[in-house]
Amino acid sequence: MNTIHTIDLMLMGATGVVAAYFIPSSAGHIIVDCGPSSTLAALKTGVTNLGYNIRDVKHLLLTHIHLDHAGAAGTLAKELGLQVYVHSNGAPHLQRPERLLESATRIYGAMMDSLWGAFEAVPEQQIVVLEGSETLQVGALEIQAVYTPGHAIHHLAYAIGHDVFCGDVGGVRLQGSSHVVAPTPPPDIDFAAWQQSLEKLRALEPTCLYPTHFGAHNDVTLHLTQLKQNLQHLKTLSQTIIAAGGGKTEIAEAIKQAAAKTISSKDLEQKYALSTPYEIAANGLVRYWQKQKN
Repeated sequence: MNTIHTIDLMLMGATGVVAAYFIPSSAGHIIVDCGPSSTLAALKTGVTNLGYNIRDVKHLLLTHIHLDHAGAAGTLAKELGLQVYVHSNGAPHLQRPERLLESATRIYGAMMDSLWGAFEAVPEQQIVVLEGSETLQVGALEIQAVYTPGHAIHHLAYAIGHDVFCGDVGGVRLQGSSHVVAPTPPPDIDFAAWQQSLEKLRALEPTCLYPTHFGAHNDVTLHLTQLKQNLQHLKTLSQTIIAAGGGKTEIAEAIKQAAAKTISSKDLEQKYALSTPYEIAANGLVRYWQKQKN
């Protein structure tokens, strides 16, 4: 059995919203999705509290380069000299993050600094470019990289045996809830690709899924089935609202109302909204349908 530790990054002081995963290895420890620079102190404290030294981390596996997953990658690369593994579509943005930051600023505006903190470039020589068909060897661990677009064109999942780190393509599901939601931020949501990626996840025969939002989930079949249904729901919902003349505001409100019916508490509902904000999800859905017209 693999030793996998969940570190709560305490985004904006909230528990159970963004996770980093820590995997000990004799060939240098591994982190899956480091989170943003704003939560770097929580990451380091988490590693220390597990009884390990952050300086012994030598491998950073990124599922994708969105700031809540990869924002601290450059800082860690420079501090620790670690290798950063990323899909080829995301690698150029780690080396030259200007376009990524411009895009994120359009989405988050004045909240950029408080949410994410600084985003430093990753030195080119420390980037390991993947296509999603590789098997990595780190000490005794074999890590399978799997290309899983749909949420982002640069998205990877990683399988260590039957433990699968599924980033955001595996949905958002917080601890204490059975509610699984597909996060749909702009700019490159692709429903068909996402459904194909879910089949890739199933084909790995996971016994445990580790989405970044949040923690380990062992009821894999239920989880993936609910995610597939939520994807279809979001597609149909947004298409119907747009066809009736609505837009981002109406879609965001409809997502919010649907979530309130299925999430068990106000506290959990607020954490879901922080994990995948309704307005940003609506922006991604509108962007999807605009692209279908072109």
